Amino acid sequence: MTPDPFVILYVEDNDFIRESCSELLATAVRRVVGAADIAAAREVLREQNVKLLLTDISLPDGSGLVLAEEALRQNPSLPVVVCSGYDLEDATQLLGPTAHALKKPFDLDELETLVEKLVR
Repeated sequence: MTPDPFVILYVEDNDFIRESCSELLATAVRRVVGAADIAAAREVLREQNVKLLLTDISLPDGSGLVLAEEALRQNPSLPVVVCSGYDLEDATQLLGPTAHALKKPFDLDELETLVEKLVR
């Protein structure tokens, strides 16, 4: 019997970035579900057992920080990574101990290293 995959929800409105990072992050034990906006991400959070939320801050229908807050209210132990070109250390501290910041532009190896750390 195959164990359930580790589901990563990646919220990014740039199709190229979302698809490229999703391909990089997907493995035999990790499944990446992409969403281009908050509305689609909320649907995924309702319908799937998301184990890691990776979200951009600037999305077409709102802030990824709001999405992260909502997800953490549902699951306070959910690891969350917020991505932005701006410094997000203060915002991640407000989100709590499971939140991490990733400054754009990030290196793909940096993303993989952070995800590997959070998957364990």
